[in-house]
Amino acid sequence: MALDLRKQQVLEAIVECHIETAEPVSSRSIARKYNLGVSPATIRNEMADLEEIGLIRQPHTSAGRVPSQKGYRYYVDKLMKKAELTPREERLIRAIFAKRVKVLADIIQCTLKAVTQLTDYLVFLSGPYFENDVLKKIKIIQLMPGKALLVIMAETGWVHSKAMDLSSDITVDDLAYIELVLNRYFQGLTFKQITRTVLKDVYNELTRYRKTINHILEIMEVVLQEEMKENLYLGGTNRILKQPEYSDIEEVRNLMNFIEKEENLRMILQDADPYRVTVKIGEEIKSEQASKYSAITAVYNVGGNIMGVLGLLGPMRMDYARAMTVVEHMTNVLSEALSEDKFY
Repeated sequence: MALDLRKQQVLEAIVECHIETAEPVSSRSIARKYNLGVSPATIRNEMADLEEIGLIRQPHTSAGRVPSQKGYRYYVDKLMKKAELTPREERLIRAIFAKRVKVLADIIQCTLKAVTQLTDYLVFLSGPYFENDVLKKIKIIQLMPGKALLVIMAETGWVHSKAMDLSSDITVDDLAYIELVLNRYFQGLTFKQITRTVLKDVYNELTRYRKTINHILEIMEVVLQEEMKENLYLGGTNRILKQPEYSDIEEVRNLMNFIEKEENLRMILQDADPYRVTVKIGEEIKSEQASKYSAITAVYNVGGNIMGVLGLLGPMRMDYARAMTVVEHMTNVLSEALSEDKFY
């Protein structure tokens, strides 16, 4: 759909004014606030044309107009200007990530806290996809004869330890050798890449320890199956309720019903484009319950492997430029923190 310059200016003014005020926008307010060089009557004519093609609509009997879903989409795709974080906001992010946190859960909480303080929307984040995580090291520590501690460490900082029984004839030197061989074959691979071919080579080299190796691999499989139940983290529930749309108790109830069902948020995250920030507006979310909402998502990754998705959910009257900048920036921060052990 092609709009001439004046219609684009009027639509941009309506969207940005409505985002700012949450009120219907009149031709007079556009003429006062935006220097378009035309009269309110001319702006009214342009608004009538925009309404006819479905980019704006008249809510109830109001004299003003608000953007439609189609209008928001046109704005995001063709008119919106990129927003920038302020120096103060960048300092805030650095302050939140100032501690050199070593635990994955802390990194995730830092991310949620930063995004929550930068926006008034619901923040949701899928925990890392562990099948794409890279194995950093396996350690096997003897606790006592016949007992050892298996420690599995990933590049993202995820660590899992599990006590295991050993054959009585396994010595500390045996454990050191098993650890050396396992790290030689597994180190630097994603958990998904630890295939039967690799395991066959391990078995060939550690034939006399086959029972112990089987036990270690069983533990790894169980741990990974548990962790693959991808965690979902939420933040900002109280902040989204500050939006004017949720002064109506029925709208609050609808929102709470929607976010209480994890599958709704997972559906939005699964729809994220792996290469760019994704914006879904209203019915594009493909849920009748979400027809009044918008969602913005982006993936975070380590070494090119997608580890999870960060998302924002808010009313359709969302500040798209700012929200997209925050999501893009924070997924970059999260990716770098997980990749380089370097935190802001």
